[in-house]
Amino acid sequence: MITGAALWPIMTAISSQVATRTHSRWVRMIPSLTYCTFLLAVGLSRIFLLAHFPHQVLAGLITGAVLGWLMAPRVPMERELSFYGLTSLALLLGASLIYWTLFTLGLDLSWSINLASKWCERPEWVHMDSRPFASLSRDSGTALGLGIALHSPCYAQVRRAYMGKGQKIACLVLAMGLLGPLDWLGHPHQISLFYIFHFLKYTFWPCLVLALVPWVVLTFSAQEAPPVRSS
Repeated sequence: MITGAALWPIMTAISSQVATRTHSRWVRMIPSLTYCTFLLAVGLSRIFLLAHFPHQVLAGLITGAVLGWLMAPRVPMERELSFYGLTSLALLLGASLIYWTLFTLGLDLSWSINLASKWCERPEWVHMDSRPFASLSRDSGTALGLGIALHSPCYAQVRRAYMGKGQKIACLVLAMGLLGPLDWLGHPHQISLFYIFHFLKYTFWPCLVLALVPWVVLTFSAQEAPPVRSS
């Protein structure tokens, strides 16, 4: 779902650029076809890796594309921190309310997890990431982390700074180097602890990528820059 929503504005922007440069209908369809092909590849890989069940992948892809279409014109760039905090809280409370309401009515949204854990020859292969609340903790944590990052002192210093190609590459390398080990942390077997660590991890990710890493790169590159000689 996140992949479909995140790539939608990129696909539409590329489609607009292509449409201004060519009148060929087939060429203008390339961004959309690439978008659909990539989502299909992501969905199949998630099923192959046993990270999600087929019905979860299908629902996530459709929901992500619809969310990207609906939310692309409503980017909350200048919102207060409280907006992001309330959004995260609304996701947690709203989804929890829906889940427990349906559970009370006799509809268990974790039915596929329960069946897989019961009948799978290796129950330990059923990933915790495939549980409904894993996605919820990830999305709500990301919403809160985005607000914290955009209102942090580090981001305030780097948001208007110009970054050269070397600095951008340094940010990419440093971010990937930090996100890799961080992704392996916080995988306790106790389900409640898993949700807590999952939430905290995805809260920290936007802070790391948007604020901390660019600030570190700009700070060290400024220190290494030679002083300008006065004529």
